[in-house]
Amino acid sequence: MNEPPPAPAPPTLDDVRRFAFRQGPGKGHLGEQHLVDDRTPTTSALPPGRARSATGVPLPLGTHELLAAAPYPGPCGAGAVAALEPQERLGHLLTTAFGLQRREPSHRYADHRSVASGRAKYPVHAFLAQGAEVRYHDAYRHALVDVAPSGGAAAGPVDGTSVLLAGRYSDLPAAYGRLRYAVAEVELGVALRSLCVAADLFGVPAALALDGAATARAEAVVRSAGPGTWSAPLAVRLDVPGPAAPGRVLPGPPPAARDGRDPLLEADDPSARNAAAVSARRHGLPAGPPAPARGLPEGSPAGSSAAGLPPGGPADGGPAVLSPGGPAGAVDWAQVLWNRTAGRMPDRLYGFALRPAEVSADCLADLLAWADRPPPGRLLAEVAERVRLSVALQRVGGLPAGVHQVEGRGLVLGPARPGIMAALQPGFAQPPAPNTDSGMRHAAMAFVHSVDVDALLDDFGPAAFGLLQLCLGWSVHGLCLAAAAHGLVARPARSFVEYRVQPLFGLRREETPVFMTVCGTSRFTEPMLDLRT
Repeated sequence: MNEPPPAPAPPTLDDVRRFAFRQGPGKGHLGEQHLVDDRTPTTSALPPGRARSATGVPLPLGTHELLAAAPYPGPCGAGAVAALEPQERLGHLLTTAFGLQRREPSHRYADHRSVASGRAKYPVHAFLAQGAEVRYHDAYRHALVDVAPSGGAAAGPVDGTSVLLAGRYSDLPAAYGRLRYAVAEVELGVALRSLCVAADLFGVPAALALDGAATARAEAVVRSAGPGTWSAPLAVRLDVPGPAAPGRVLPGPPPAARDGRDPLLEADDPSARNAAAVSARRHGLPAGPPAPARGLPEGSPAGSSAAGLPPGGPADGGPAVLSPGGPAGAVDWAQVLWNRTAGRMPDRLYGFALRPAEVSADCLADLLAWADRPPPGRLLAEVAERVRLSVALQRVGGLPAGVHQVEGRGLVLGPARPGIMAALQPGFAQPPAPNTDSGMRHAAMAFVHSVDVDALLDDFGPAAFGLLQLCLGWSVHGLCLAAAAHGLVARPARSFVEYRVQPLFGLRREETPVFMTVCGTSRFTEPMLDLRT
């Protein structure tokens, strides 16, 4: 009888170091950043094979009304939340975190959701585990769909109520290669913060269980939903009392049991296998209690006017703290999630178009307040402390154009450089062309996260590269929500040339720019279809 092949050895520290280089500075040097054919099929928006059943629990209607009555940036009204049954509150929470927002008629990609994504592929999937019940969040069926494991065997009980988040690499085009890892892992951090923000809005305590044992339990549940090349999942426990709602037949016909894209779920792709192996290093994280997970900024980001800064910065040379004043005019959470966008171009054109426009110091202060909230847990917070956040500005609150360093909720002003955005334009992977624009030259702000990747791996081990991506996604989603509250585009991006951005931001040779978020005012709009419930 043929023996199954032995499991490959987990990637070593040096393996992860090489893996990180190839999707960072190495992607340009090694020619691994390929053109992507958008006609190539992916598994984006395809439910797992065993999460296409006819039964489950419909999610409640009326989430939009609850959010429309909640002024940004505070939570939903205590009275409105108290009137909800626990399972109903859970349903509104999940719709807020992951639900559909709108359809843009000329947009060729997936419909927009609450979570930030530069690619609108949304590779992160959410599962709800309550005791022995496992259900899949299907945004299009607006339901928690029963997962029917092979042979009817349950994946195993999970204490209390947990939302499990896992990235699926085949949802992104295969031409991304190794970059599918970083994109999916960053969006895992984005989804984590989106869930925590929603939990804060509905007054539900949340805690992140990141240790190896919790990861293994969550992985068993995710794999029970069917084939797929998945990241190591995250488990977020929610304090929701009461038993799981009983399943029933869902309205409408269930999806076909077989889909033409199913063979892509476990394609024989070395880059996807390597991505899953690197992500799996989270199985080795030490045991520890779940960490409280809060997504909203600490304190109240609104309520006081922004402190203006003189062109030279504070007299003592320390960071000048901006006091957020909130968006001009009242804005509610329904509008914030509706506004959230990574930017657009007209149909059959690529990239994102921006126009020159003034941005208030209040807006910048609000973004800094969101970026200042650390991710949950000691380990993620320690990794996040290693990451420097800098911002290039132009036409923002009377501040000098140039590159400034973020310290907490303040800025350490750098030298004035009026042409900074135009200088960054050639380093973006989407240069202006007859069919493409990047909008960088007209952006108001370009936030860059940077870190010494080698030192991070030396100090935290092979799992550190994945932890870094989670920290980036956590910060980026906060920036995107704050930008949306002020009516701005926020474009999460890894598609830049590191060795061009590095000197422009004054980074040391060993300090690599690992993520960029471009904020500005869109010059492209069109009527949109409302998909909110």
